[in-house]
Order: sequence, then structure tokens, then C-alpha cells
Amino acid sequence: MRTIQRFFILFLVVTITVSCNKLDLNYNPVQPVTVPTSMRLPGIQANMAYSLYSQARFASYHSYYLTTRAGQSNAQTDTWNYNSITRMGAWRWHYFDVGSNIAGPAGMLLRAAEEGSNNYTGVGKILLALSYLTATDVFGDMPYEQTYSGSFNPLYDPQEKIYEGIEKLLDEGIDELSKINANAASMPATADLIYAGDYAKWRSFATAIRARLKLHTANFTNGYTELITTVNDAIAGFSDAMFHYPEQSSSSWEKNLWGPTRPNPEWPFADIRQDLVNSLPTDVFMKALTIDAANNIFDPRLLKLTRPGQNNKYLGAKMSEGLRDVNLPTGTTYQDFVRLDSAFWTRDNSPYPYMIKEELYFIKAEALFHSSDKDGALTAYRQGIEHNLRRLGIEDGVIINYMGSTKVAQSIDQLTIAHIMMQKWIALYLQAETWVDMRRYGYGTHAYPDLYYPRFALGEWGGRYIQRFVYDPQTEYIYNPKEIARLGAAARDWVFTPVWWAANSQLKN
Repeated sequence: MRTIQRFFILFLVVTITVSCNKLDLNYNPVQPVTVPTSMRLPGIQANMAYSLYSQARFASYHSYYLTTRAGQSNAQTDTWNYNSITRMGAWRWHYFDVGSNIAGPAGMLLRAAEEGSNNYTGVGKILLALSYLTATDVFGDMPYEQTYSGSFNPLYDPQEKIYEGIEKLLDEGIDELSKINANAASMPATADLIYAGDYAKWRSFATAIRARLKLHTANFTNGYTELITTVNDAIAGFSDAMFHYPEQSSSSWEKNLWGPTRPNPEWPFADIRQDLVNSLPTDVFMKALTIDAANNIFDPRLLKLTRPGQNNKYLGAKMSEGLRDVNLPTGTTYQDFVRLDSAFWTRDNSPYPYMIKEELYFIKAEALFHSSDKDGALTAYRQGIEHNLRRLGIEDGVIINYMGSTKVAQSIDQLTIAHIMMQKWIALYLQAETWVDMRRYGYGTHAYPDLYYPRFALGEWGGRYIQRFVYDPQTEYIYNPKEIARLGAAARDWVFTPVWWAANSQLKN
């Protein structure tokens, strides 16, 4: 694990060298620079964790987990105004740090082909599929076909076409892992930091990614039957896809970015930073984790996902308002809220989830619910909750009590889509995928009962909810202005234009 930093630095050196080679500088034909696939993969996997974080750092506010402490203090998270942003790191992390190291002109796929290591080809394509899926879900239309063609201004493909490309990558990745070449390089635990070279687990993970993708469109493509088959296949062999950080490290590159040891410097070239210390849990989050406010009875996961504040109180602040929330008790300070760092998912050494099994149970529950199989939906829903409780280390007796509480549907007559979506929202705490769900349901209170429009969202948005990220100002608006103009992405309200699957969703009411 302590070699992750060395791998990342090596990737930078290789990339710089390749760039210089195009100018015939710093090139030694007698001693060319190559990096074997077994040394490339760990750095790619570390970069994937950083890439997912770069999407979640904004999505965690847009999906109502967090709000800034001061309120009205951050243009992007409080007012939903991305027009002043100077760098969108999530764009770079997908295209450069993950994508280029997999599929670029000196990427792992090329090296794997040279080695005959189609196991690395398969894993690389599955990782690239995940990276494209999570990226297009926050950006919408993006370059795909021409991404690594050498063009500085590639055409943007419609999101629908990108989804087709992602499925093709998954098909190819699974196929490669189903027929490993006899002379393929080995994939030990030191090379594969996710599954230690267990190809069956990688195939199941690919199927899980496909289930996530199909969920996004099933409601308007009549795709629930196919989705249920896919998610059942995924659950059967699935193991959590998690990137694990070392227990202790002095390197910023070897720490979970939600952790309390914030990178110093905060890597401004990649727009990597987190601000949990200046954030508060929203009232939406606290209501979801409260069973009986009058008697201070809470969801047992609250003290796993957060830490008690100095005053041992459990308040929640309104989205975008923070301590400006006039409904808070007089004299409230930030010490009256739980601490957000150094908890289950927010320690320096917390694992970073690519995808966890609970998500699959909730995908199944949602698909069965909309297919009118309420019995099956109730079973999958309760499996997802219990799996999440056990993951967080909740004791058996406490699990029994919670599963029998009013927060959990006990029968098909009680079960609503809000039960499923809110429990998924808790289980996937701080993951960007919940923002996908919220947009699919149009931020509707039928799925998320306690949502409301933020007080400090700018009036010019006309009450619309935020729908996407802006493209990276330091690349796209400079080098690809024709595509930006064609899409209308230079408009002040571009981030309120729904992405393809949100625009077509039939789940908004």
C-alpha cells in the first residue's frame, strides 16, 4: 500500500516523457520508458478513489447530506452558482488520472496488449466503464469516441451513446476475464488492490456496474425485467469494491480524502480539497437518522457515520443556511452539531467505496417495487438495511430493535418508494450515486419526504434544482469552444439543464 505514491509519481513521469517524445525531446531510443501492467494498475485504482471523491465533494451537498457552517458562504454548494469556478477537478480526474492511464496513448491497455496480459485488459476496461459512468452522470454529454484521438477539441457524444459505449466496455472486460491468456502477467494482491486478482469478483463487479447503469434508464425504457435479472446475477457473486488505505501513513497520497488530514498543499492543480470541518449535517440528514426526537432515540448508524459534538447535541441545519438557520435554538453554535470527520467513512484510513453490496439490494428493491412485486421489494429493502447495519458494526440486538422500529416498513402495505430511497440514501452516505437517484426522482418529496428548495439558491434559477456539474473551465471553455457553444454550456444556468436520463425520467411525480 505504501507504494501508491511511487506509482502515481511514476505515472506523471511517464506522461511527461510521452508528451516530450512528440517533440523529440528527452527521448532515448536505446532505453525507452515502459511500465509493466502490474505497476500501472495500483496507481489507477488509487486514482479511481480520488476521482469518485472529486465527484462526491460537491454531490454530497447537492444531495442534502451536508451544508456549509456559515451558510451562503460557498457559491457552488449554497447558491448553486458554478459560473465563478476556476477548476472542475472531477473532469481532470476522469480523463487524465484514470482514463489516460488506462486508455491513453501510453496507457495500461496498450501495454497489456504488448504483454499479452488480457487479464489487465479486462480489469482496465471495467474500471474505465465505471469511470465513464460516474463522470457522465455528473457532466452529461462528454467526449467518448474521440477522447484519446490526439485532438484538443474532440466532439462531445450524447450521453445515450456514452451509455452504449460503457456497456460495450463491460462486455469486453467480462469477455477478456473469461479467457485469460496462458502467458498473461500474474495479478497478485500487490498489483490488484481491489480483488487481489480474483477474476470472478471482477466479473461480478462489472455486472453490478451494469445494474447501476440500467437502473438509471429502466423507468423510461421498459427495462425493469432485464434490470432484475442483471442485479440478481450481480448479487450472487458480488464482493464490495473498495479501495483500502494503509492504517497509518505520512503521505497525503495514501489517505482517504474525507479524512481529517487534509492534503497540504491541497493540490489546487486537481481541485482536491474537502471542507467537513466547516460543514454541518443538514436537517434532512438528522431527520432520517432520528427515531424519536423527544426521547433522543436515533438510528444506531448515527454514531457510526458521525461523532458526538462537544455539547452532545444532535441538531441539523437547513441546506445552504448553516448557522443562519432561524429555526435553530437561540445561541446555537457549531459545537451543538455532530462532528463529520473521523467517523466510519471519514477517517484517514477509511476505505473508499467504488460500490458496496447494499446498493445492489436497493437497486433490486426499487426495480421490484416498480414492477409491482411488493413482496420481493420488501425483502430486498430489508436485506439492504440489515447489511448496512452489520457493515457499520451494529450489535445484533440493536439491529433487531431497529428493524422493528417505525423507521422501517414492516409490510407490503406500509412499503413506499420513499422507504426504499431514503434507506439507500443513508446506506450510500457521501457517495455521488445518491445525487443520481435524487435527480431521477426530480428531487420529489414522494421519494425524499423532507426535501425543500434551498433558501440561498440564487433567485435567477427560478426555483429549479441543480442537475449537473459545469465542464472544466481551464480546458473545455478554452480548447473546445465550438462544442461548448453547440451544447449551450456557456449559459449561466447550464447546470440546471437535466442530463439525458433525468430529462426522460418518468419518476418525477
